[in-house]
Amino acid sequence: MASSNNSSLALVTSSRNNYYDVFVTFRGEDTRNNFTDFLFDALETKGIFAFRDDTNLQKGESIEPELLRAIEGSRVFVAVFSRNYASSTWCLQELEKICKCVQRSRKHILPVFYDVDPSVVRKQSGIYCEAFVKHEQRFQQDFEMVSRWREALKHVGSISGWDLRDKPQAGVIKKIVQKIMSILECKSSYISKDLVGIDSPIEALKNHLLLDSVDCVCAIGISGMGGIGKTTLAMALYDQISHRFSASCYIDDVTKIYSLHDGPLNAQKQILFQTLGIEHHLISNRYNATDLIRRRLRREKVLLILDNVNEVEQLEKIAVHREWLGAGSRIVVISRDEHILKEYGVDVFYKVPLLNMAESHKLFCRKAFKLENIILGNYQNLADEILSYANGLPLAITILGSFLFGRNVTEWKSALARLRESPNKDVMNVLHLSFDGLEETEQEIFLDIACFFNSWPMEEVKNILNCCGFHADIGLRVLNDKSLINTNYSHIEIHSLLEELGRKIVQENSSKEQRKWSRVWSKKQLYNVMVENMQKHVEAIVLNEEIDMNAEHVSKMNNLRFLIFKYGGCISGSPWSFSNKLKYVDWHEYPFKYLPSNFHPNELVELILKSSKIEQLWTNKKYLPNLKHLDLRHSLELVKILDFGEFPNLEKLNLEGCINLVELDPSIGLLRKLVYLNLYECKNLVSIPNNIFSLSSLEDLNMYGCSKVFKNPMHLKKKHDISESASHSRSMSSVFKWIMLPHHLRFSAPTRHTYLLPSLHSLVCLRDVDISFCHLSQVPDAIECLYSLERLNLEGNNFVTLPSLRKLSKLVYLNLQHCMLLESLPQLPSPTNIIRENNKYFWIWPTGLFIFNCPKLGERERCSSMTFSWLTQFIEANSQSYPTSFDWIQIVTPGNEIPIWINNKSVGDSIQIDRSPIMHDNNNYIIGFLCCAVFSMAPDCWMFPFAQEWTDKKLIRMSCRSATVILNGGLVMTKSSHLWIIYFPRESYSEFEKIHFNIFEGEDFSLEVKSCGYRWVCKEDLQEFNLTMMNQENFLAGKCKNLAIEDETQPEPEQEQESFISRVINFTEKKQQMDHKKVMKSLNLQNTICNEEH
Repeated sequence: MASSNNSSLALVTSSRNNYYDVFVTFRGEDTRNNFTDFLFDALETKGIFAFRDDTNLQKGESIEPELLRAIEGSRVFVAVFSRNYASSTWCLQELEKICKCVQRSRKHILPVFYDVDPSVVRKQSGIYCEAFVKHEQRFQQDFEMVSRWREALKHVGSISGWDLRDKPQAGVIKKIVQKIMSILECKSSYISKDLVGIDSPIEALKNHLLLDSVDCVCAIGISGMGGIGKTTLAMALYDQISHRFSASCYIDDVTKIYSLHDGPLNAQKQILFQTLGIEHHLISNRYNATDLIRRRLRREKVLLILDNVNEVEQLEKIAVHREWLGAGSRIVVISRDEHILKEYGVDVFYKVPLLNMAESHKLFCRKAFKLENIILGNYQNLADEILSYANGLPLAITILGSFLFGRNVTEWKSALARLRESPNKDVMNVLHLSFDGLEETEQEIFLDIACFFNSWPMEEVKNILNCCGFHADIGLRVLNDKSLINTNYSHIEIHSLLEELGRKIVQENSSKEQRKWSRVWSKKQLYNVMVENMQKHVEAIVLNEEIDMNAEHVSKMNNLRFLIFKYGGCISGSPWSFSNKLKYVDWHEYPFKYLPSNFHPNELVELILKSSKIEQLWTNKKYLPNLKHLDLRHSLELVKILDFGEFPNLEKLNLEGCINLVELDPSIGLLRKLVYLNLYECKNLVSIPNNIFSLSSLEDLNMYGCSKVFKNPMHLKKKHDISESASHSRSMSSVFKWIMLPHHLRFSAPTRHTYLLPSLHSLVCLRDVDISFCHLSQVPDAIECLYSLERLNLEGNNFVTLPSLRKLSKLVYLNLQHCMLLESLPQLPSPTNIIRENNKYFWIWPTGLFIFNCPKLGERERCSSMTFSWLTQFIEANSQSYPTSFDWIQIVTPGNEIPIWINNKSVGDSIQIDRSPIMHDNNNYIIGFLCCAVFSMAPDCWMFPFAQEWTDKKLIRMSCRSATVILNGGLVMTKSSHLWIIYFPRESYSEFEKIHFNIFEGEDFSLEVKSCGYRWVCKEDLQEFNLTMMNQENFLAGKCKNLAIEDETQPEPEQEQESFISRVINFTEKKQQMDHKKVMKSLNLQNTICNEEH
């Protein structure tokens, strides 16, 4: 939102047609020194501009024309009827004029019956009758005028007003003022004409304030970057809601007042004067002021708005305590620093949004053309560029639009060209205030982000800043709280004008301190630095473009703390050294065989040389005591790394795609802090040191594509031996959490090789095992010892049976797709602990059980009770954690019809949902929502033999709302039907009304959804279901035959199964029928998802 002028806070109209907010007509001799004086004082206290005929008319002027103009120029009228009102022709003329204005312009008139009965006014009886007898005698020649006076009295006397007889005047005056403020709020020209984009934020704030709740005292905070309109929004809010409070106060700059002599006392004086009308001179000290606030305001319903607060101490010394305010009071605190609002303890935060494009365009046109709806013509492209530059910031739009008003296209182009080179000073001055309030470390972080890291992944930026010793977690939080950056998402965002501010500060500092350019973010700047010989002062370089330079210039940058070249380029010369102050290096396509021999990187924390020409790091040993991350991925010339013992604190080592690497130096076993090792696609790696499996800290090991390691039986045997011995010497909680073995490997021999697995006894902390398409004929029984296992991918292997998985209580994902020889399911675990560790493990895979394209299993077993028992136990475990651990749970299993316990069914791929049960489920009786679909898939008519590799073109994606399943149709040999079931916890389906199953096919497939259905899931359903499953009743319709389940207990007879199903369905249907009588309503939701490649 934005204001088009600097309107005052008082409700004073700016329209030429309205001079006054209120006109009061009264008989002076009856009420002047009594009721009306009190009324005028109350109006003035509230900032309401009221006309008063004995003070507003200058002496010597004709009173009648001025009075008539005052009536016409007022917005609300108050008629105070007293005993002698009707005897005054002057009052009657005023009333007649007022009635004409009300009739013509729909203004408001409020009658007050001071010491006279409303019926006397309405009927002109009693003393009013006597007055009109005299008027008729006096004005016999103008009887129509008297008749108009009678009609005016009759009309106004019929309006509901306030009868003061035997009532306290103070209370009535308070109600009259509140009514007037309510009327003025609805008609406020300040709100309706001067602001853009105000409606939505005002409504949001009103909702947060809970204005209809009169029992509590609540506080909200308003934050946002400089120039975004916090003050404008707060003033508009005050205008709209202050009439709802018995006392109100707006302090527009707490920080400025606080900085003056006796600042806290001055602020308290303002509060007491605006709320209670206590004059400043009556308050002698802070103790006196604090005592008055504590004693007097607790009896008032107060609205208190405090703008521009930059320290909590300011609020504490002003003595703004919610317990000292009356019930229904509201406190609004405005600050650029969100942390201050949190420390003060506001109940709700509201961050003021930027203007959208339509609002920006409207405000700009109003400033630049003094019009809102205008065809810009030749100005259109220029206006679009200016709005893109302002990026929704009201301050910038207002300043630039006002500057361009009345100028021609040529001048606009010139102004825009100048803007590209030098930002607007007025805008920068406002934004600079936030930067000035930062500590030195936060200033450095802000400048780094503004110069380099806008829209970068937050974790990457945090990592770089931490390497530089900036303690990024707290630094980024401070910048976010002060609205200088946005870290609400996975990337760091900074407004384009704040980005320009940071770069301007760097440039200004370079000008002040000659030839000291601290940060380089463009190729042009880098060339200038080299030409001007300013290399020694450069602290950081980040270039996202190809470079053309002599590497010797980098050697001159002695103060460089981080260097990032995201792209290669033409690099000539040879560096003799790098800065020993470097903490972070990321040089893509590093063009040299070695790092400089004179480079002694004692402070280096991360070294990233992706796709480099490096053969080995140094020709001689270098000690890097602080190095934590070494990334040499896709360095095709790398042949060896000399001595890992020189990197005692190394935690991450990435050698992915280093195809000339034949072996790892045994010294890798000295890396006692190594957590992550990536050997992905090191195709020529023949062996790995045995002591890798003894590293106590190693959690993640990726050996995908290391085919020669796994072709070496002798080496594998050694690896097994060392792994076994390690299992006896290592703690059960200090071993691998993730391991990935080779996939899709081919051999020249006609028979396929069956891979051997390392011993599993030493891998008990594994969370994720992916051994898909490894052509395994069996899985060791010891897999049950992987107590921490959460994901197990066995897809595409050759086993016939599997060992029991019953002890894997944390398992949330099991993939058995394309296990062509599998004949029976293993024992599945009962999920007991499925709560995720926040920020430690990121779920990017589905949650559930996937049995797809297992023809032998499908022939013998359809939708086994074990499968659905696992799903039910999973749902129950998930429902007991709050918040729920997963957004959805799903299973894919052989099946050709919707289960009988799904009591709402439809042919095709969509079904309408009756939401009446959930709409009236106030006791959370329903815990979730379950939907399913039967789909069939025919084989690819162009399919090659099963030996073909996985290809993206063979993938098929199916989705239902946010749940997605991806299937490889290229491996389907025969047409088959499957059942897909998805469970959504209660929190995730609030807007469901229609289920739609979307299918996005690969090429040449025949896939269709035959039918679908849904049901609401209740707690009792799970309890009864689990009880039944304990007795191994079959949960499906009676078509399940010859169940091949590795369990000694056999299913109960079909009759008992049907009895259970009938009980569940009858119970649920009765509940839905009762709920359906309460409401027949549907909402509309379509679930679509884009076709993405795997």
